Amino acid sequence: MGFTKARGRTAAAKRTVSHKSVPAKTVSSKTTVSRSASNKSISSTTASSKPVNGRTVRSNHAACKPKPKKWVCRKFKKRSSAFRAVSGANQTLLIGSFQKVQYQVEELDLNNEYNSATSTFRPKQRGVYALVASASVTTITLTDYQMELEIRVNNVARISEIEDFTPRLGIITATGIVPLQAGDRVEVFARVTGENVEILSGLATHFEGAKIR
Repeated sequence: MGFTKARGRTAAAKRTVSHKSVPAKTVSSKTTVSRSASNKSISSTTASSKPVNGRTVRSNHAACKPKPKKWVCRKFKKRSSAFRAVSGANQTLLIGSFQKVQYQVEELDLNNEYNSATSTFRPKQRGVYALVASASVTTITLTDYQMELEIRVNNVARISEIEDFTPRLGIITATGIVPLQAGDRVEVFARVTGENVEILSGLATHFEGAKIR
């Protein structure tokens, strides 16, 4: 009897130990959760798509981004400056005082800087300009005379020429290179001594200039 009870107790203890072991369902469920979590992380890193220029582009990594477009900056090219005008009517020049020479017919004005109504050039750009002014003149009498021609900037002579003439026709030209500021007022003035003269209209009486730097 005693031996039978001992065997019974041993078998019961074995059953108790076997019941304390970890069930297979618990292990399999944890493994399933970890696998599903890893699958989610993998799918989140591999499946990414973003629209680029109206099309969907798939990338293999979530951090991939389309490269931005490069902007090319071009320097603004300033417009050229040049003008030319000629006299459209004869002009009487009296002895003794400077008078403004009129160049009423505009032949060239690239940057809209010459005013033919006032015979004035006003540059829009700072720079170095080459200027030329000429006047074709004649006298009524056979008297010798002297002519002065000035190109003035803001009413200050910057280029000048003086010539002596014998009757009757003569041409005087003043030319030079001067620095100008934007908005400067450039005009031509003339003076005669010895005899009144007539400044003749036409191509020989002209005023012109251009920006060279």
